Amino acid sequence: MTGNGTHQIQERLVLRSRLSDIAQVAAWIEDLASRYGIPGNVEFAMKLCLEEALSNVIRHGYPGAQDRFITVRFTVPHDAYFLFIVDDDAPLFNPLAAPALPVLNSLEETRVGGQGLRFLHQFADALEYEQLPNGNRLRIGFSTAGSTNPQK
Repeated sequence: MTGNGTHQIQERLVLRSRLSDIAQVAAWIEDLASRYGIPGNVEFAMKLCLEEALSNVIRHGYPGAQDRFITVRFTVPHDAYFLFIVDDDAPLFNPLAAPALPVLNSLEETRVGGQGLRFLHQFADALEYEQLPNGNRLRIGFSTAGSTNPQK
C-alpha cells in the first residue's frame, strides 16, 4: 500500500479542526461510493474509519484549536482498492504504534469512547503511518476483493 506518489489523486476534502466538520465526511463518502461503485459494506467501513481517525486528530492533536486544517485525499491506485490519505500538522502521533486495547470479553466490559484505534484496525484493510516534516500522514486502505489486513 505504500504510496510513492505515482497514483493520481482523484478527490480531496479539506476540513477545519472542528468536530462539526466531520459531518461532511458521510456525504462525501456516499458521493464517492456512488461514482466509484463502492459496495455498501466498504462504504460503511470507510465512514467509520475516517470519522474515527479525524475525531482523534481533532480531539487529541488539535485540542481547542478550531483554525487548523486536515486534508483527506481519496485515490483508486488499482481496481477494487480504495485509499484515503489523511494529512495533518498536529503533534506527531503514530496510531499504529499505540498499545493495543485489551480484548473485550463481554458487553459489560464495553465502554463508550476509546475504541477508535480498534475500529481502524478492525474495519480497514490496510493502515500505514508516515511522519511528515510538520505533522502526520495516515493511509487507510479498503479492498472490495476481500481483506488485505493480515490481522483479520
